[in-house]
Amino acid sequence: MQVILNPLLFILPDSEIHDVGLQNLTYGSLTQRGISTLVKTLQEIFSSENLIGFDLGCGDGELIYHLAREIPSSVWEGVEISEHRISAQHRDVCIWQGDMLQENFRLYNVLHADNLCLEDSIAIALEEKIAREFTGIYISYRKPESILFLKKAIYLKTVPTETTWTVHPIHFYSI
Repeated sequence: MQVILNPLLFILPDSEIHDVGLQNLTYGSLTQRGISTLVKTLQEIFSSENLIGFDLGCGDGELIYHLAREIPSSVWEGVEISEHRISAQHRDVCIWQGDMLQENFRLYNVLHADNLCLEDSIAIALEEKIAREFTGIYISYRKPESILFLKKAIYLKTVPTETTWTVHPIHFYSI
C-alpha cells in the first residue's frame, strides 16, 4: 500500500474558498502507518461483520481506496464538499460532491470524519446529526462537544494514529 497525496487537493479555486470557507476545506490524510492502524482497529471491532463505511470529507477518495482493499468484503463510499477535489479523483472509488450535513447516514455502519478542521458550529451540527440518524461506529479526530451526541454515544477507545501532520488520537464511539 502506497499513500500518495494528490497535490491538486491543496490548490483550491477562490470560488470554493469563498463559498465554503478555508477552514472547512483544510485537508490532510493518514499515512501508510496511519491507515494500517485504522485497518487493525476496524478489524478488531468488526471481526466478521460486514463493514459498510462512509468517509465524510473524503477528498479524492485516497483513504477509502486503501480501506476497501485492506479490509476484505468492506464497502466504502465518500462525500466531499469540494467539487475541485472530486474532479481530481483518479482511483476506482465511489465518491461524490455534496454537503455531509445533507447525507443519509442510515445506510452505513461506520462513519469516518477527519473533522478537526471544521468550524465548531459545523462539527457540533455533524455530531447532532449523527446522534439523531446513525447507528454504528463513529471515528472522529476531535472529542465531541454536542450534548445530544454524548448522551447517546458509547466511548470505545482512542488510538494514536499517524497523519500527514502528526500522530493524532483518533476516537472510536459506538452509537
